[in-house]
Amino acid sequence: MEPERIIALVLFGILHWVLAIMLLNDLAEREKVLGGRKWIWGIAIVAITFIGSLLYLLCHPKIFYDSDLK
Repeated sequence: MEPERIIALVLFGILHWVLAIMLLNDLAEREKVLGGRKWIWGIAIVAITFIGSLLYLLCHPKIFYDSDLK
C-alpha cells in the first residue's frame, strides 16, 4: 500500500474519533434527542464510521452554534 494512502486512512480515522468523542459528549449532555433514544445515537456515532457522526450533526446542528441550546 502506498504511503499516501496509509496517511489518508490514518487521518480519516483520527477525524472520525475526534468527531465521535465530541458528539458523544454532546449526546451525554442533551436531555432530549431526535427519536428519543440516546443509546441508538451512541451506537450510530461509534459503529457507523464517519456517517453516524455526520447524521448526528445533521440532526443536531446547534452543537456548533451555542452550547447553551440543549
